[in-house]
Amino acid sequence: MVIKSKNMPSKHTYILAVHCGHNASSALMMDGEIIIAVQEERFCGKKNYTGYPRRAIDYCLNKGNVKGSDLAHVAYTTINFSSIPIKSKHFTQFSIRDYLGYYGERYYGRKLKGEDCLDYLRWLRDSEKFNIDEQYFDFSYLNDQVLSDNKLDEELFRQERKRTLATHLNISPDKIEFVDHHACHAYYGYFGSPFRKEDCIVVTLDSWGDGRNQTVWKASNDELTMIVESDQSDIGRLYKMATLILGMRPDEHEYKVMGLAPYAKALNVDRAMEVIKDILMVDGMKIVHNNRPVDLFTYLRDKWAEYRFDSIAGAIQKYTEKLAKELIENIYMETGIKCFVISGGISMNVKMNKAVSELNCVSSLFVCGSGSDESTSIGGCYYLNRKNKNNKYLKNLYLGCDIKDEINKIDWEPICRDYIVRHGVTYSAVASLIANGNIIAKIDGRAEFGARALGNRSILADPSKRDIVMKINEAIKNRDFWMPFALSILEDCADKYIYNPKKLKAPFMSLAFNTLPDSYYNIYAGTHPYDKTVRPQYVSKEHTPEFYNFIEEFYKLTGIPALLNTSFNLHGEPIVNDISDALRTFGSSGLGHLYINSNTLVSKRTEK
Repeated sequence: MVIKSKNMPSKHTYILAVHCGHNASSALMMDGEIIIAVQEERFCGKKNYTGYPRRAIDYCLNKGNVKGSDLAHVAYTTINFSSIPIKSKHFTQFSIRDYLGYYGERYYGRKLKGEDCLDYLRWLRDSEKFNIDEQYFDFSYLNDQVLSDNKLDEELFRQERKRTLATHLNISPDKIEFVDHHACHAYYGYFGSPFRKEDCIVVTLDSWGDGRNQTVWKASNDELTMIVESDQSDIGRLYKMATLILGMRPDEHEYKVMGLAPYAKALNVDRAMEVIKDILMVDGMKIVHNNRPVDLFTYLRDKWAEYRFDSIAGAIQKYTEKLAKELIENIYMETGIKCFVISGGISMNVKMNKAVSELNCVSSLFVCGSGSDESTSIGGCYYLNRKNKNNKYLKNLYLGCDIKDEINKIDWEPICRDYIVRHGVTYSAVASLIANGNIIAKIDGRAEFGARALGNRSILADPSKRDIVMKINEAIKNRDFWMPFALSILEDCADKYIYNPKKLKAPFMSLAFNTLPDSYYNIYAGTHPYDKTVRPQYVSKEHTPEFYNFIEEFYKLTGIPALLNTSFNLHGEPIVNDISDALRTFGSSGLGHLYINSNTLVSKRTEK
């Protein structure tokens, strides 16, 4: 990453974009290239932090040696936000019981009947439960009148967002812009993809943002034009309600429902799907309401009461795939374009992406890493820079906190008192530990942006050892028994293990594939144990050379060009950010070894 020298006038064009909703983030662009992108959760330690990402913004500015006055553009990545979700932070503060009340009889059940729900909104505003965290926005304007008037609330919160960011950056509020939510998703999806020489279609699908939940864009010569939009594509809403009905957290645990779905029996899935099959339909190039109940949550809760948990999971997953495939087929018939990008929160559903990728009308599909709202900050930068016509392809997601900035400041003496510390440890030596059945935590270089660990903040293990999944869960992850881990595999060896006839690019664990039976036993622990699919990171010598070299050493020892890879974090916490965070997490876990900066191996004294 190239940054300007301190105290020197800027000769570059800098753009800062800020997302202040669920999983808040900030991104900094220089001359069309994303040079830094970070999530607030990594600094405050609260997973999916919702609110003003002050620490993330500060990191972008400090790492880039940029001041507010250097910025050509500054923007928030959603135009219209209600105050209450940001003030109360209920995405992270709600219990399952709170969520049931929110979608049920305490709030939406009453609201949809036309009842006054001011008492509930007051509870979200005033309860001590929702006023624990430090607030950077001034919500003193949020009186009962504003609570009751959504349009007024959005306008006043827009003014407050301007004031807060302008004060923080010491710039005029007039300089603060607001970018449409789905435009940010689309621009991230497209400029995060390798597609440049051919026309392609960008589809955004999410739960909600700026009055829409689906858009379709045509990309040609790096210019995007929206051709379709819908505010009735309720796939995300259906999926989050299914997640809640299964006793899991909406807006966080949808991936668990996806992981559970393959275990269900086909007949039972079809029966459970009868409940939802007519709620939505595909009309041309958009998903719209068909026979949608007004009170969707109560309908689903009551109708699904007699069905098994796995049948519900299977039904919502099958329905999601069905709608997505019909949508893509219709878009192809309307446009004749066979090259697709999918972005937005629903693009995190790797099994849906797999189903789309297998369609005959799809010649190529790319899905960026972490397409949920956190990545709108990156998309916002690309959008704001569009007129300069120099947006650069996002080659990797190593955009966050850099341990090379702190490695020389580490005091090893107290660490040596608690652990065995060895410097000068090679990739080959660590690969040998993994081959002998050890589980290694690894922190190196810059943190990955988004939800997936891609080798720099990872827990790594031998994917051929069937008992390793249980060992990882007991040591640190505590994952639900049905949930699979992922696989990092050398790109030039992947065809020996993964069925990918269209040669799709898969650098970010955002696509699922079938595995090949003859070599499956070598990568078992990095796949879904029931349907034997895999969610791989194709590790490229060009774009991820250090991690490629690391896996290559394991390949030399074992003949297996892949490692089981899962994120380095304690259950319920964000992925580790810096070395101190890694050491704390390591010490609180049952892991035996931590590999730091491709050089230092920290081992617990119980380990050999």
